[in-house]
Amino acid sequence: MKTRNISFFCFCLAFIFSFYASGQSSFLKHYETREALESDAYKIITDFDLFVKDQGYSLPAIPKVKIQTEPSLIRLDRQNNAIIVPYWDDLTNDQKEIFKSWRGENAGDFFVLMFNWFFIPHELGHFINPMIHDLNPYQCEREANEVAVTFFRRNPENFEKLDFLKISLTKVLEILPKIDFGNMSEEDYFNANYQNMGSNPNVYGYFQFKFILDILNNQKNFSIKHYFDQQIK
Repeated sequence: MKTRNISFFCFCLAFIFSFYASGQSSFLKHYETREALESDAYKIITDFDLFVKDQGYSLPAIPKVKIQTEPSLIRLDRQNNAIIVPYWDDLTNDQKEIFKSWRGENAGDFFVLMFNWFFIPHELGHFINPMIHDLNPYQCEREANEVAVTFFRRNPENFEKLDFLKISLTKVLEILPKIDFGNMSEEDYFNANYQNMGSNPNVYGYFQFKFILDILNNQKNFSIKHYFDQQIK
């Protein structure tokens, strides 16, 4: 009975993946202009602000969007109160090759879904509890992903994207090399090597993608009250 259930699950997963890969998904998009990307990014920020206010809290500021492609791709520029958002057409050939090594012909779609959609509320999550970042980057990054998933899950229109994201991340993590933590825990290894991880997309990608996939596989509903309470302490 277990074998039959597992086989059926694998069949369904393969069918869903082939359906998405065949270009049937209307939510997958390529931004023809930087202005269109900027407009959508602002919509996410505005919606996130309402999400936080609905919980009885407020962001310390409403960040601006700056379409600019850097080695780090997306980041929170706290000093200038902005989120730096990358644009696929501005990526270097080396950057594009990294994504192609992960997702092949679907590299552009994966990039847009991650760096023009999911990671925007992730960066906003860093606004909620900024002090923890230097103390424990591992916890900080996990919590920023929890905030992003919680934000997107509240709207059924995002369910299809999140399902596709789960499938995509599963595929990428099957490709990425496994990391030897030695005698360290995953958290200790991440914190000890955090400052140098940015120079190795496969290593940093492994952690971020694993964090997100673990959270997507967890049906627990996260409360942002917990993160705001941490900031107050």
